Amino acid sequence: MKSTFLSSIAIALVASVSIPALASASVVNSTDLIIDLDTINQHVHGPACSHNNALSSALEQKHQAISGNAAYVAMAPAIAAVAPGVPASTGASSQGTQLVFLDFDSATTGTYTRTYKENADGTGADVTQVFQEHIYTAPERAAVMASMQNDYGHFDIAFTTEKPAGGEYSTLFFNANMPGEGNGVEAGIRVADGGRVTGILWGAADNIDFRNLNRTDNANLDANFWDVISDSGFTTVTGLAATEENRAIAITRQTAQTGSHELGHDLGLRHHEAWGPLGTGLPTTGVPADGQFIPVYTGPRGADETTRHLMVSGASGGSSLGGSVTQDRFFGLRSATKLTFNEEGRVIQEQAGPGAQFVELVNLDVPNTVENGRDKNNRIRVAAISIEGRISESDETDLYMFEGNKGDIFNFELTSFVNSNNLDYMDGILAIFDDLGNFLTYNDDDFEGVDSFLFDFVLEYTGRFFVQVSSYNFLHPIDTVDGDFSIGNYQLYATRTTIPAPGIFGLMILGLVAMGRRKSLLK
Repeated sequence: MKSTFLSSIAIALVASVSIPALASASVVNSTDLIIDLDTINQHVHGPACSHNNALSSALEQKHQAISGNAAYVAMAPAIAAVAPGVPASTGASSQGTQLVFLDFDSATTGTYTRTYKENADGTGADVTQVFQEHIYTAPERAAVMASMQNDYGHFDIAFTTEKPAGGEYSTLFFNANMPGEGNGVEAGIRVADGGRVTGILWGAADNIDFRNLNRTDNANLDANFWDVISDSGFTTVTGLAATEENRAIAITRQTAQTGSHELGHDLGLRHHEAWGPLGTGLPTTGVPADGQFIPVYTGPRGADETTRHLMVSGASGGSSLGGSVTQDRFFGLRSATKLTFNEEGRVIQEQAGPGAQFVELVNLDVPNTVENGRDKNNRIRVAAISIEGRISESDETDLYMFEGNKGDIFNFELTSFVNSNNLDYMDGILAIFDDLGNFLTYNDDDFEGVDSFLFDFVLEYTGRFFVQVSSYNFLHPIDTVDGDFSIGNYQLYATRTTIPAPGIFGLMILGLVAMGRRKSLLK
């Protein structure tokens, strides 16, 4: 099965790339389309895997069925008396350098079209409007590649604008806005009947490829919206004068970081990897909403750096449309950890038999990719593991034992449904119990689908705790194997992050800074 992950995002070119200065003159935009900015700012695309298209009805069934979430967690086994199992053997994830071909030409025809009905109610004649595609100059192509090289500079990713002669590589298709181009999902503006632009699909990635097992995933990109929007709309959204030069700069900036975002999906990154700083919960923007999770999210909302990160989208972090050309974005620590895991992470197999399987997380050498924010220049200690498992019966539970120190930040991501490499998927549930078997928390569905995500769990003591994997028991015809969502394969990706407190020298520096500030205030 081939899946496609769609992202309606607004992203920008990094500051280290040389681009022309912004001009100040104004030109007239002749388009007759109506740009509905309010709708566009809220318009989002979630996972568009073929088995995700019919998912909304299944999720609604669950929301109706699960009214008392406390009663739903009737699953804790007698954990305290269970002896830990023996850790399984480990294997590395790395497959070498990932080559990425930036294809500016094969989907670029000079024009693209959108066809819609003459009247907003769907009546009247067909109207086909022709738009001009942006033709990327040599300096613009170089700027896009330099930007992406900067974004992925800490990782084993190589870029080229020349089509490789052979071997495995991923391709980003620019101006892929018509059927049949690139990976077959046309990116670009969405025009409703009556000629109203109601959405923008900046990019469409082939897959969410956890651990980057498929070295040939591709993505379609289109940034021509910045040439379609009216002069007043362009200035309102970007704060820039609507000149031809500024529109070209906006397209180049959009292209560069849309490319990094969509490539991130092909490397296994998801939108929640943008939440930051690490350990602060959901974004301060209020997006996604608490009620998009099952059960309803009740944790903190301190992730005020989310919109600076490359994997942000409107639906996952409340990013603005204007941010696509006015912000320099970078990978947050969640993204950096997963990209590092692709290259050096360890994978173990679920062990058969009763009892809890003891899981020892393996240290990762995660680079600090935070360019500005709380954790810039901090030395972060990270350990991680991925467990390959399976629920074979509807009432089965798999139990894993972890250990950590007080204050450690744990994240547990159960992927089954969204993992493009998994054809036998299930609707998983994650729950955490303390060392005595007392229930602490659980998650059934994250904000984008039926996979589970327990994030920013801070251990309140030093010792061991348990993570339980189970499934929600119901049948649905969109499961391609047997229609039973209660059984299937899963991957449990676990990370433990420690942000060290400042050492003696650091505390001395902070003290001197505080003293200097106090003296300045007393003047």
